[in-house]
Amino acid sequence: MKSTGRTMTLSGQMPKRLFGAGLHRDPYTILEYANVLDISKAWKLLDFKCWIQEDSQNLGAFSEPFQFGLDVQLATDVIPDEPMWNNAGDNRAVGFGTLTYYVGDGQYKPAISFTGASRMLMHESYWMKDDHVIQNRLDISAAAKGNNTVESLEGYTLNYIVNLEEIDITATESIVYNIKSKAQDLS
Repeated sequence: MKSTGRTMTLSGQMPKRLFGAGLHRDPYTILEYANVLDISKAWKLLDFKCWIQEDSQNLGAFSEPFQFGLDVQLATDVIPDEPMWNNAGDNRAVGFGTLTYYVGDGQYKPAISFTGASRMLMHESYWMKDDHVIQNRLDISAAAKGNNTVESLEGYTLNYIVNLEEIDITATESIVYNIKSKAQDLS
């Protein structure tokens, strides 16, 4: 495996999702790369970031401050829901993220002349498998969880930015990466 020095950035949005849709993560394909004439090229995941588009007013009506957690996963194939989703032991899963948002007028509100609710990102973490190469496709999926207030809201739109590096691989590596992108745990 050798870098070609070329990079690619994928950015966009998943279709709007409901907060209560945790059991239906609906993977969204953000890259379909199938170059059957040249199997010596592939993409290595460098990093990624996600965030929701909506501000506090566009998340929907609420009567009290609330928090919600958002889990994000990058994968090379469709991964079924529980228990395989968000499972680092599955070779198809190549990146994971978790974010926590706070919405409301509570203790996190900045001390400025601002009225109304605010939306704040309280925490975010991302993990990636460094040894995984994408040769066919890359999907993103997400699930948000919160209390009953959150579950009744209108939903959210997930933005993403994914940075990839083009690499040259051998025919043998191509076979291994194709198997790994579809198979379960190879150990």
